[in-house]
Amino acid sequence: MKKIVLLIAIFALMMACQDKKSFDDLQTYSRDGKPHFIVMNPAGSVEKFQYDNESNGFKVKTTDGINESVDFLPFPANFGFIPSTHADGEDKGELLYGFLIASQLSIQTMVDIKPLGAVSVMTGGNQMQFVFCIPDEKSLRIDSEDVGEMHDDMKTLFEMWLTNAYDVDSISGWHDSAYANELIKSRSNR
Repeated sequence: MKKIVLLIAIFALMMACQDKKSFDDLQTYSRDGKPHFIVMNPAGSVEKFQYDNESNGFKVKTTDGINESVDFLPFPANFGFIPSTHADGEDKGELLYGFLIASQLSIQTMVDIKPLGAVSVMTGGNQMQFVFCIPDEKSLRIDSEDVGEMHDDMKTLFEMWLTNAYDVDSISGWHDSAYANELIKSRSNR
């Protein structure tokens, strides 16, 4: 009996000593070569969530103890990031963010995606890029049509939202799906 208790204690200690996997430990691509996308802010939400390394989860972003929210219109699509895509340069913590054009999905949902394009923006004197995508799985798409690029009307909508809700100073340029795929590939750390 003492041996069984000792084995259970050793097993429990080994499990407790294992590093907790974070979203940073996830692969950028699925086994099928599809990029992953993790939802951080569901479509239609107004609260701004952020990833918390300590809890390995998402919490409402705060400034001086006050919850941050969108001051314009709610998120027009699911907002999130591509895992393991830290930027080079001064702020290694910055991930490649983007918008998943789909029905509202829960926070922490991971979806294989099909990139449609990207946009380069200037915010606070820094250049930033966002990827725009749809779910690879057709049943999760709003439109079952096999869209390959961003429509001009979608670009207009997102330009208005980014400049009014995300404090973007200016839109530097829109890019096609090939550029978005290459951007993900170049930023992938895993």
